[in-house]
Amino acid sequence: MRISVLFLTGFLLGFAGCTSDSSKIEREGEPAIYTTDADDEEMNRAMRQGKVTLPAFLLMISKSDSTIANSAIKVHYDDGAQREYLWIGSLSIENGQLYGVVDNKPEFTNQVVAGQRILVDTATAVDWNYTQNNRLFGGYTIKLLRNRMTPEERAEFDQSTVLTFDTP
Repeated sequence: MRISVLFLTGFLLGFAGCTSDSSKIEREGEPAIYTTDADDEEMNRAMRQGKVTLPAFLLMISKSDSTIANSAIKVHYDDGAQREYLWIGSLSIENGQLYGVVDNKPEFTNQVVAGQRILVDTATAVDWNYTQNNRLFGGYTIKLLRNRMTPEERAEFDQSTVLTFDTP
């Protein structure tokens, strides 16, 4: 089974040939989709890290902190043989429930559409992120795919964003 990973709107758009471990689907006017094999151990490790640290993320975004921006959570949708991972942004907690907006146009699933406000099922979450002082926190799958880029792609990507990434 192949899994598809959609990036935050604008992330990784226009980067080619990331790695043999990932393949890229270009979409006009939409962020690229990177697919990986279900047995990609590095990606599975990144998603496990996202799941394990999810409670700390949820606690962080529940606090009123004006220095935290761009919070998002990555969840999966299954449509038969295809599992698609989508970023959900514009997060809010209402009556103890997490809500957000689908950040990207899904390629495979028809369960949600871009721009749709949804109740987030945190049991399907595999990653999360937020920025604070232009530094990306979480985003384990983003960091992995960024690390798989060629040095030239990584430099171009880093120039396209104001984010600071931890060095591996």
